[in-house]
Amino acid sequence: MLRAYLDSSDEITVRPFDGHELDYGNINLFQDGTLMERESAVVSDGQIRLKYKEDIALDQFAHIEYDGRMYPLMNGTYVHSIDFDMKYSTGEEMGAAYTRTHTVFRVFAPTAVSCRLLLDHEPREMDKKGGYFETTVHSDCHGRHYHYEVSHNDVTHFVIDPYVKGVSANSREAMVIDFERINPGFRVHPVPDVQNDEAVIYEIHIRDMTTHPNSGVKQEYRGKYRGMAEYAFTEHGLSSGLNYLKELGITHVEFMPVNDFPTVDELNASKSYNWGYDPMFFMAPEGSYASDPNNPLIRVLELQELVKAVHENGMKVILDVVLNHVYEVENSSFEKLVPGYYFRHNADLSLSNGTGVGNDFASEKLMARRFIHDTISFWLDYYRVDGFRFDLMGALDIETMQGVAEISRRQDREIFLLGEGWDLPTALDQSKKTLPDAGGRPGSIHFFNDHFRDAVKGNNFELAAKGYVNGEGAGIDEIRNMFTGSFEGFSADMSINYVEVHDNHTLYDRLRYSSGKRQYVLESQHQLATALVLLSFGTPFLHAGQEFFRTKFGHGNTYNLSDMLNRMDWNRRAKYQDNIEFVKSLIAFRKSEPVFRLKDREPVEKAVTLLSFERMPRVFGARIRYRNSDFIILINPTETSAELSLGSDEAFGVRLSNQRSTDKAVYRNNFYIKGYEVVILAKSGSESINIEERGLNG
Repeated sequence: MLRAYLDSSDEITVRPFDGHELDYGNINLFQDGTLMERESAVVSDGQIRLKYKEDIALDQFAHIEYDGRMYPLMNGTYVHSIDFDMKYSTGEEMGAAYTRTHTVFRVFAPTAVSCRLLLDHEPREMDKKGGYFETTVHSDCHGRHYHYEVSHNDVTHFVIDPYVKGVSANSREAMVIDFERINPGFRVHPVPDVQNDEAVIYEIHIRDMTTHPNSGVKQEYRGKYRGMAEYAFTEHGLSSGLNYLKELGITHVEFMPVNDFPTVDELNASKSYNWGYDPMFFMAPEGSYASDPNNPLIRVLELQELVKAVHENGMKVILDVVLNHVYEVENSSFEKLVPGYYFRHNADLSLSNGTGVGNDFASEKLMARRFIHDTISFWLDYYRVDGFRFDLMGALDIETMQGVAEISRRQDREIFLLGEGWDLPTALDQSKKTLPDAGGRPGSIHFFNDHFRDAVKGNNFELAAKGYVNGEGAGIDEIRNMFTGSFEGFSADMSINYVEVHDNHTLYDRLRYSSGKRQYVLESQHQLATALVLLSFGTPFLHAGQEFFRTKFGHGNTYNLSDMLNRMDWNRRAKYQDNIEFVKSLIAFRKSEPVFRLKDREPVEKAVTLLSFERMPRVFGARIRYRNSDFIILINPTETSAELSLGSDEAFGVRLSNQRSTDKAVYRNNFYIKGYEVVILAKSGSESINIEERGLNG
């Protein structure tokens, strides 16, 4: 007949079902059997607003009595209010705060009437302290399973702690963990001294890297943390895994989500596949990548050892974190603990869905923001990672991201922060979104540059669209702007330059569809695009396998498809070894030239002179002079070969090129560029010309 909602600390709204009329004089509110004294009643639009003389206590059972029936009092707009946030938020440590002598269990649940801890299924009552429940167990709880039994006015839930650090297979049980006992000394192991301004990021999926039969990884470790950490070789005798990444020269390995997600059965991982952008527990490692998913300690140890192995190979670790939504709201621990609080809502109280997956995490709420900050701090401390890629970062509020930047600043090493700063239709004030032009944007946060991506290969969402490399040089002016990092709010200090990422088609598949050219041309266009990523100002980002023309056979969204489509094809590692060497030489060249560490607009523009060519107006050209280096970058996106005037009688030699393996000629005044060629000409006598010494001839 009716539903009743708590809309402020002392007000409720009663809403009748369609067709029913209510007499507000006969509506009574009881708390633990005591009738609450009403102050006023207002009827509007068929709803009844009742105000009481005292606040409605959240630690007592409350129900509405009407016409001889009882109805539970449910959460309304009160949980969305600033008053609620300010009254119940806390700075106390949440989760299982472990020591060897005792563990303090705390859980935020202000709207719950009671909560019990079940430790190895033995119940213990918890005390309510403001907005959270707490109890202390005076024994060594390492390795013990626990969950909470939380009672609201209308329902009791069994809840796994959202702060849990380890779960059993398929998230059935939470476990208390002593990290120092698992892996002594891990939290202080050395990290490579790689600075953010020299980053070359390489995105991988743990499972994809080793499931191919020719990965060289032991069968039992394929698709696992341990397989990713192996020193492996293909049947061709070529490196794979971490040693391959080290040889390639990348500085930062970006792992797609490694926290717990529910869409792969961890006990039968081969039966399904997922990228992992559907988070369940944010601080617990995913079990399908562990050698024993039933053992929470094993997955912790193996992920820590993988991070350490990356560090020992001279690279840093970036984690892809999905803090903008959960997999399912109704089954989320957040919703079971505080219904309605942790998720963003529209004005009509429907769930905001700017992320497109059904819900948006309310990062602007104090305890939601606190959870995000605690999650970031946890991975930095207990897994010693070196950065985060924020999925759909535009759905997170800027104040939360300012806090992330401050947490990162306080670490003993540089932390790299990047994310998707798309303007999403989430129920958050426009001024609070984390966008490239946001006020108060921390300078340490980098944004994926979709302008760069689309200028190089065409509009990402129109398969037939063409850009500079596949459109005979279309949009040359945009490319000139992109090269220096200055375009529509972007600058080199914030720009993540990329043309391929896990989402959408691989660059190879996209070019094959849009270009319509023969194989040689397609591969050459691919080389031009990758060269633009690695030679432009900003931070270069590569998708795993981009260097050997990774294909997903025309599929643009493979998040839950097969290993066959998603895996790294290590046979292509041998087939396209020449292109891998070309990409290696580009990376090495970038790392050898200090000019690419410049991020501010003024010094970049001072170092770069953009060139234009009357005979070939769509050829990109830039001369770069910085310190002892002096070189010219030329890119020809057409099939036509032509002689270009360099505008100088100074001597230049070929440093590297995708179209010539050896060229010892000295060029003055003019240079004959080949079709689909990217070439670096270094001035004789400058540091850049020393090809033999550095071994960088592509």
